[in-house]
Amino acid sequence: MEIENKLAEILTILLGQEISSDSNVSMQNCEIWDSMKHIEIITTVEEEFEISLPIEEIPKLTSFDLLAAAIKKCMERS
Repeated sequence: MEIENKLAEILTILLGQEISSDSNVSMQNCEIWDSMKHIEIITTVEEEFEISLPIEEIPKLTSFDLLAAAIKKCMERS
């Protein structure tokens, strides 16, 4: 499954709203995506993709596009 599609599925479940692979959802435009939800998103993404995101980047991964790019980068390093 394509990274964007899998990420969209994860965010759909965690944010409780339909998210597509071309979504521009972010902490800035999604009320439920607060700091606690961000931790849940990061943890779930790391588990589902079997990656470990760099700790210094985690606070910056506040949108669908930034998360997708970070996942791809981690998977390329593996």
